[in-house]
Amino acid sequence: MAEDELQKLRAKLDKTKGFLESLQPYTTTGKLKNFPYDVSQVTGHREGIDSLAAVKALEELVSDLGSTASYLSTAEAVLPNGHEWIEKMKSERDDILVQIGDPAKRNAATFRQQAQRKLADLKKAYLLAYLTMHVKARLGVSEDKRKAQLLNDRRLKDLQRLSIIELMPVQQLVDFQNRLAGLKSCFALTEQELGTSAVCPHCNFKPGIEAPSAPAATVLSTLDGELDKLVENWTRALLADLDDPTTKGNLSLLKPGPRKLVDGFLKEGALPDSLENDFIQALKEALSGLTRVPVKIAELRDALLAGGSPVTPTEMTKRFGEFLDQITKGKEPGKVRIILD
Repeated sequence: MAEDELQKLRAKLDKTKGFLESLQPYTTTGKLKNFPYDVSQVTGHREGIDSLAAVKALEELVSDLGSTASYLSTAEAVLPNGHEWIEKMKSERDDILVQIGDPAKRNAATFRQQAQRKLADLKKAYLLAYLTMHVKARLGVSEDKRKAQLLNDRRLKDLQRLSIIELMPVQQLVDFQNRLAGLKSCFALTEQELGTSAVCPHCNFKPGIEAPSAPAATVLSTLDGELDKLVENWTRALLADLDDPTTKGNLSLLKPGPRKLVDGFLKEGALPDSLENDFIQALKEALSGLTRVPVKIAELRDALLAGGSPVTPTEMTKRFGEFLDQITKGKEPGKVRIILD
């Protein structure tokens, strides 16, 4: 309703209110003999009475539409900016508000039903959109079981045991575990629950806040494959370090038991089925002569881009060499192992 219409309506109601209050003393037939108004003055306040009826009609309209409108307002804040549902909702809302602001349109017999139907259709569309995104962003029953299995997978346990060896790229394992732990499970949400609350009451999923990503089930499958790759890469790195001339000298210093474990690993080229503490300690002792130099990807990138880009191959090689010299300064090059974190 426009501000000027509100002011006019308020003025009419105030005038009618004053008139009705002035009638309070005339409570008996005798007092009516002194009634100061004629018929035209009394009927002149019909417009004010009609205005009161209009206010009551607006109250009923707000009551009918308010609940769904409030729900849709919350839904708008939940979805990500630019979602097609938000654009449609804004268009329908603006159209309904324009009609509410026009007395002739809002008083039409079909207006209230049409407005209710539009809001109901918007709510149904939201339910479908949200449930679709919810299924994509959350693990279902079977995926939740797979996640639990992966958290207790022997491959992950092996990497965790190996991570105490200083030369291992532990950040890779940390990143993997964070990504796995970040996958949320939720399979309890029903359409009826979402019809009451615009946000899942079980996991509080808000697609407008959570960064868009691949379906959680797809990410889970990808992580399963990545775990194989991590084990393969760590095994290859251990074998290469143990085959290094610097390390071979350390092998001869191991006691017979630990030495047998390491020799078996070198011969098989694969980790034992069970990583016992004796094996881990043997690896630590054998690799103790090597120096770990951790390098963050961002540091390497900054070093290679120092001086600007594009750059010739010769200049890039020079920058890389200077970076290596800087991080290995004071260390024996043959014993240095650079770990990308």
